[in-house]
Amino acid sequence: MKIDNKDFWEKDNIISTQDVTKNAADFELFMFEKAQKRYEIYDKVKSVKIFGCGTGREVLAVSEFFSPSRILASDISENMISKCKENLKLWNIEGITETLVGNAKDFNKVSNTFDLVTILNSMLTYVPLKEDRMTIFKNSLQILKPKATLVGTVHNQVGTPAKTYYFKLKNLFSFMLGDKVGNRDTGFKGFKVPGYYFNNKGLINDLKSAGFIDVEVYSLEEYYASKGKKYNRKTGYNNLFFIATKP
Repeated sequence: MKIDNKDFWEKDNIISTQDVTKNAADFELFMFEKAQKRYEIYDKVKSVKIFGCGTGREVLAVSEFFSPSRILASDISENMISKCKENLKLWNIEGITETLVGNAKDFNKVSNTFDLVTILNSMLTYVPLKEDRMTIFKNSLQILKPKATLVGTVHNQVGTPAKTYYFKLKNLFSFMLGDKVGNRDTGFKGFKVPGYYFNNKGLINDLKSAGFIDVEVYSLEEYYASKGKKYNRKTGYNNLFFIATKP
């Protein structure tokens, strides 16, 4: 069944797949460390904006790593936010965390406010229109303080054989498709949602076009190789993750 992004994330059986308490992944800690080191010569990370917070897993991870005094976590789904609020109380971090229901592309009313912005859990994969993705990047830039950093994860065009060959074939027609080469339905639990899969070069270009500097993009395969570990992209998602800083 094909449905839109918001309806997908409002469903109980989808929310239940996200409502798990996990420690931050090693590559997420790597991003956090990078963001902290880039900013610590100016200040500590005390205020954090989280886009696509879901049920709050990364809110907990951010709180544990940075010990910020303020977290503003938002999600497009009312039901996700309701579950997130329950978890914040369970984890005893509701005192530093404000939650908000809203679309990331509409969050543009503050500026120079946050020491860190996160767009984790491949949230941008569920934003099929380039115009909207660029708006979210530009909003992220606007709300960051100077020299502060954005980190995030997205789905990669290179991963399992079927996915890799699918996008290789589409790229043969890039002269006609342009940026739409990356568009592909995603989703799970029997639902299909319009999505977008990135490549390394396109993601770097988008971040730089939005105004970010010092852009770093890694695939999970590349990251684990740099650590002397093996990553089997034949079975893994091989997501891309990025670190980018506001001038």
